[in-house]
Amino acid sequence: MPNEFKGRVTGNSFQIGKVHTLNVDGGSAEKKSSPTPPDDKPKPAHVVAVVVALFLVGAIVNSCEGSPEDPVFPAADQGTRPAWVSDDAVAQKVADKLVQCATEVVLEPVNCPQTHSASSPRNVRWELVGDPRDGMQVRWAGDRFLARGAAVMTVSYEAEHGRALEVKGFHFQTEVPWRGDQTRIDSIHRPSPALPAGTIRKERYDLPDGDLVRTVRDGFTACAAAAMPPMCPRNASTPRAKDSTWTVEGDPAGNWTSTKDAEFGLLRVTANYSLVARWTTTFFATYESSRTQSGTYEATIIRTVNKTPRLLAIKHVR
Repeated sequence: MPNEFKGRVTGNSFQIGKVHTLNVDGGSAEKKSSPTPPDDKPKPAHVVAVVVALFLVGAIVNSCEGSPEDPVFPAADQGTRPAWVSDDAVAQKVADKLVQCATEVVLEPVNCPQTHSASSPRNVRWELVGDPRDGMQVRWAGDRFLARGAAVMTVSYEAEHGRALEVKGFHFQTEVPWRGDQTRIDSIHRPSPALPAGTIRKERYDLPDGDLVRTVRDGFTACAAAAMPPMCPRNASTPRAKDSTWTVEGDPAGNWTSTKDAEFGLLRVTANYSLVARWTTTFFATYESSRTQSGTYEATIIRTVNKTPRLLAIKHVR
């Protein structure tokens, strides 16, 4: 027996039997559609975001890892080395490679250990100073030599306010596959991990006190004569007038102390100094100006391979 509920419905209604619509609240009845099942396929934008995130994570991990570590430097020869090859012969090959690296004209040359940071440098020049063979450690490692040591270079370049000069000391390490006269060193790099302080010690770097004092005095005289080149003490208030003349007041080596850096073979002299700059300015009339620059300096000196002192730089300390 059919059971239908017809007519207009107001209020709550129920029907048992054929049920097409159940309207509890009253009013018009509408057929509700079933929800659309979620799309399991990843959208292109999501794929791109995942790829970018993985790339960034990889870059961060790589930057944290840094350079691969060198094998442990042996404390003694490993195996039987060529009896006719001396440590001095290997050290000379390494020194020759460092001389070649000093001919580079960029601040971070590939296959070389020296590096420096500067903003928009021009006319970069490196120079190897001192003796990198002094204190160099050489070991035979089965089929090749390993060598490590300490070297010093100066780097000069055109900066925003003129020529700049820095003294750079660094450790180096390399492999030397010995081939006699045909021996070729592909690259020299900074040791990884960095060598602990005191690992390298030079023996032939000291100079008599008289040589230090004379070198400092001659250096200040040269600074005044050449209108304060990059190796001379400068600070934020150093006059930069091109026509300035400089004179040295007093004795810059009258009350000095020195320190020795056996790791890099550097000698540093500290004392007080006073320099006076004078120049003229013309603006409708000619005016004479002067300024005194004084304070504490640190002079860095190194012994050359000819056993003579060389002044590398004089820095204004305070």
